[in-house]
Amino acid sequence: MMLMKLQLASMAALIVTFAGMLSSGTASAGVPTPPGSITRCEPFEVERYRFHQHCIVTMPDVDGEIFLSEYWVDEYGNPYLM
Repeated sequence: MMLMKLQLASMAALIVTFAGMLSSGTASAGVPTPPGSITRCEPFEVERYRFHQHCIVTMPDVDGEIFLSEYWVDEYGNPYLM
């Protein structure tokens, strides 16, 4: 009986260890971008195992001026502004 409890405890420890090594999902931005623009999104950790994305959109103007726009995306894919 003691051996069975030891095996069960070691299996539980293994499962917790492997679950901790798995990567959490990242948000995918569902925001349409204007043609000719470049969108760069980088994940950042809000809380432990909870990631959002910080996205920066670079848009060139017809005159050559560069405009930057930024937004954030939560873990469910919903964009928001800070």
